[in-house]
Amino acid sequence: MNTSTSLIMEQRCQIQSFATTVAVEFKAFQYPLVGTVSAELPSEPGAVRRDTAGNATLLHYGPGVFLAPLPNEALLHRLQTLETAGLGAVFDVCGQWHQFRLTGALSTRLLSSGIDIEHCVPRRDCAAVHLFDSPALLLLQSTGFDVWVPASYATAFSATLVRLRERLINA
Repeated sequence: MNTSTSLIMEQRCQIQSFATTVAVEFKAFQYPLVGTVSAELPSEPGAVRRDTAGNATLLHYGPGVFLAPLPNEALLHRLQTLETAGLGAVFDVCGQWHQFRLTGALSTRLLSSGIDIEHCVPRRDCAAVHLFDSPALLLLQSTGFDVWVPASYATAFSATLVRLRERLINA
């Protein structure tokens, strides 16, 4: 395979990596969500709140557990208000997660090497999964996927993504 063909294939499956600089989690004290919490937060696991640009602002990835990967001041205030009311707890998880963005036509195929994407996210926008020997949060995006892994898994996870992409390119 020549260099231009390899570059085209890499563009069909781009991998970007981001260390999370600001992130919080909210854990509701009661599940299923009731009252104020159910009005303020996405009620079903797998639901995602997005801003006007389509960026995920709040992922409900487990029973009563939410990740705000880049919370703005308004969201932080809402979550802290819920905590003050005794309805849950806010945790600073800055540095605990590492985000990968997979875009392009081959991104689904690459992730399918580790999990059954077709059955994992058909009725939800996000899911807590185990992917390539790592716990992960998978977010369905219009152009591909965002995946958050614990920071301690990031190096190995990245190496696996690159290795699998190379296999797809050379197949």
